[in-house]
Amino acid sequence: MPMVQVPIKDYSYANARVRAMTSRLLAPSVFRELLAAPDYNRALGVLEETEYQEDLEHFMLEGARPTIVDRAFNRNLVRNFGKIKEFFTGKPLKLVNLLLSRWDLYNLKTILRGLRALVPKQEIQRILVPVGFLDEAVLQEIINQPDLRAALDAVVVFGMEWPIRYGRAISEHLVEYLREHDLSVLELALDRFHYRQVAGELRNRDPDTSLVREVVRLEVDAVNLVTLMRICGMELEASRADDFFVPGGSLEDPDEFARLMSLSRPENVYQALLRRFPEYRGPLQAAWKNFDERGEAAFEDELQKNLIRRCLSMSRDPLGIGVIINYMWRKYLEITNLRIIMRGKSIGLIESQIRKELFLWEEETAREGAARG
Repeated sequence: MPMVQVPIKDYSYANARVRAMTSRLLAPSVFRELLAAPDYNRALGVLEETEYQEDLEHFMLEGARPTIVDRAFNRNLVRNFGKIKEFFTGKPLKLVNLLLSRWDLYNLKTILRGLRALVPKQEIQRILVPVGFLDEAVLQEIINQPDLRAALDAVVVFGMEWPIRYGRAISEHLVEYLREHDLSVLELALDRFHYRQVAGELRNRDPDTSLVREVVRLEVDAVNLVTLMRICGMELEASRADDFFVPGGSLEDPDEFARLMSLSRPENVYQALLRRFPEYRGPLQAAWKNFDERGEAAFEDELQKNLIRRCLSMSRDPLGIGVIINYMWRKYLEITNLRIIMRGKSIGLIESQIRKELFLWEEETAREGAARG
């Protein structure tokens, strides 16, 4: 039977359903039990007693390898996010789809990177999250192309019918990519095109649209700041700033981006970012401590954590889209940490080693404890 859809302006029913879904997120005690499990099989046994049992059973005939468990996690994420889309129609559905369209960007980049690295097609498919505008059948068709160039051509052709026509971004930069064979050329082109299109759909000033626009701003800021830390020190012409700058974030002027890019030395760029973005001081400082060891990946992780923290604080209005944003990011955080735990168990890491890798788990545990207290 089809899910009941919500009237265009009414979030109350949908938010009640989403709050029920939130209540089924794993309690901190389950994570403690997983962390304390002496080995991978015992941790898997704990997981099979949770709501992930259905998804694990779906792949049981293929075994219980970590890659299979990863597929179960993705299936769970797709299944739950798909439910949310069924609650809505009209403008609320449009906003939910725009929030989920970030996964279209993720899926396309994952496919291109996988094909470039000659990763087996089945392995690429298992890490996709088809919850945006692009469904599993379309993504599978792109993966099934004989090589990366054919996949790019497929995106161009299929993209003519997509709500966000990523093919245009590919075709406009294909010559440059074929000349330099640098996949980041296409990835940044996809980023710029995606966020430009999304921003064009978020021009209203009502509270729900403004909240989604804030999520997008945080995403774009993360892309631009990580890009600046990645390219600093590279000898690039100032005229190429437009190739790296993604509009729609706190940086509104490409010339300012070019100026930051021209600072060259990582420490100079870092200090300039601290002055320019006081709201990101905490994440930037945390990332800089690990920059020598991890490079721009440290900034990527810390800015992702900041994005999650901010999204988790957006549910103040019980009748607004913030409730949905909160659930989406809490669910994403839950599955991210489950992946870390299960991969850690599979290679024999001890509990203290796995805890160091968990995303915001201590913060979430403390928050939930305070809420229940």
